[in-house]
Amino acid sequence: MKTLILLAFGFCSTTLLFAQTSEWALAKAKYNFLHIRDTNNRSNPYQEEMILLIGKNSSRYTSHVKMKQRLEFYQHVNEQIKNNGGTLNGAHIKSNRKSMTIPEDYYFFHTENQLIRSEHLVSTYFIPEAIPQIDWKITTDTINLSGVKCQKATAFFRGRNWTAWFASDMPFQSGPWKLHGLPGLILEAYDSKKEIQFLFAGFEVVEKKPNISKEPFIGEMVNLDLMENEIKIPNQAIKTSKEEFLKLKKAQAEDPVGFAKTQLAGSGMAGLAQMIKQPSGVRPPAKVNAYNNPIELP
Repeated sequence: MKTLILLAFGFCSTTLLFAQTSEWALAKAKYNFLHIRDTNNRSNPYQEEMILLIGKNSSRYTSHVKMKQRLEFYQHVNEQIKNNGGTLNGAHIKSNRKSMTIPEDYYFFHTENQLIRSEHLVSTYFIPEAIPQIDWKITTDTINLSGVKCQKATAFFRGRNWTAWFASDMPFQSGPWKLHGLPGLILEAYDSKKEIQFLFAGFEVVEKKPNISKEPFIGEMVNLDLMENEIKIPNQAIKTSKEEFLKLKKAQAEDPVGFAKTQLAGSGMAGLAQMIKQPSGVRPPAKVNAYNNPIELP
């Protein structure tokens, strides 16, 4: 672990940004995310494996499960393109999505002082805001997490009292979700009630050199290294406001098929839009899980 830390620090001093909002990840931190979404069912928290891609001046926090499924899907697309003479004509594309995952991604671009939340609704949308300032109080308490010495910090942020454990030997100001701004990578964090927990699950250095190519999308060969290691808002992503995005999510929930057709047709994929069929029979109402405890409180 100490060797990885030193190697990551060395990359920090030599790696350059490819563009204003594009950067190759230097390292990755993994977290086991636990969230008591329903306070009437505390014994059954939501759980998911998350990953933080860390660059010199930026980071991306996303579902590791979602990322792996996406990489597997596009690897399948690549194989279909190869088997069909370089096109998707006549290809049989199968979805490998096994379960719902956390839809939001969070990007920090420190040079631009921007936090960007992105989410995919057929098209990818992103909502920019200023990076929040967190008034951390650093204490002298320390613990050891997987061989890494960590120091304690506390703060009140977005309605909760947070405890964070950061590693000053890992010279990144990043952390899971919107937590950031400490003199070292945040390896673990939780609120005072432990209703939200980000538990450290591993750290690795990205040793591959960047292999920049065209933006990946259906119909062209996909650069899987870019998808896995680049910190970048997709070129086709659509900027919107929080209010407009909520309207879009409502429209999708009310008519998923119609919403998908409209989105695809508007993005120039009218052919794919025509392939989407209305489900036969009456669609049963979706099961709604109780969610009375968001991460951000008033």
